[in-house]
Amino acid sequence: MIPNEVLRDRIRGKSLSDRRFADVAGVSLKTVQRWLADIDHKVREDNARRAADALGCTPHDLWPLQYARSSTNFASADGTRPFTPTVYPTRTQMPISVWQQHFAHPQHSVDVLVLAATFLFDTMDGFVDALVEAVGRGVGVRLLVGDPDGPGLFLRGEEEDIGEAVVARCRTTVELLASQASTPGLEIRTHRTTLYSSIFRVDDRIIVNFHIYGSPGRSNPVMVFGRSDEPRLWATFEQAFDRVWDNAKPLTDRGHAFP
Repeated sequence: MIPNEVLRDRIRGKSLSDRRFADVAGVSLKTVQRWLADIDHKVREDNARRAADALGCTPHDLWPLQYARSSTNFASADGTRPFTPTVYPTRTQMPISVWQQHFAHPQHSVDVLVLAATFLFDTMDGFVDALVEAVGRGVGVRLLVGDPDGPGLFLRGEEEDIGEAVVARCRTTVELLASQASTPGLEIRTHRTTLYSSIFRVDDRIIVNFHIYGSPGRSNPVMVFGRSDEPRLWATFEQAFDRVWDNAKPLTDRGHAFP
């Protein structure tokens, strides 16, 4: 089970105890405790709406995989509507539980495009093992990581004023993945692309960590949305991933020689 940290943070943000929140939402304390303990716990619609009203948000904000985002925005003349994804001002402000839920139970495919993303290994226990388990169930997994010897990484480090830290993190990621590089179904490649955004796509949900000039990834905005929320934007990120993938080099083993 993955705790619902978003719900907990909103309850605390309203200065409510669990019991007081339960009273306001019209449910039992045990029900609230179940909600907090498991983000995947099925919540009745009437309960979800009362809970969201009490916290000044929508059911989607609290249980994004159970309830679709509602919108009162009017369509423009051509029928399009404003797109309102879930956005965190910085990656560090996004709860770890969101990452855990995102990668918890892939059913069809996982695509990751990053420079290093060492935070995934640091904060998610058994991250690589979970990917190996997924491919064992028939899930297609593609990982793109920065080539530690690519000249662009040195420039990125200078631009972010962190020296060779980017290069070092990329080498760490390559070393962590190298032992699984020959696992059938787990495809790993290195790239030398100028990265404008890191992409973490699992089935029909995507997390995008934007890269702003001179600012490290952890300090940049993160956007979360689904394929059905905005198909055209989804297709843009999908195309970007595929273009990088087509020009990347396979990581076959620990002794891989980078081109």
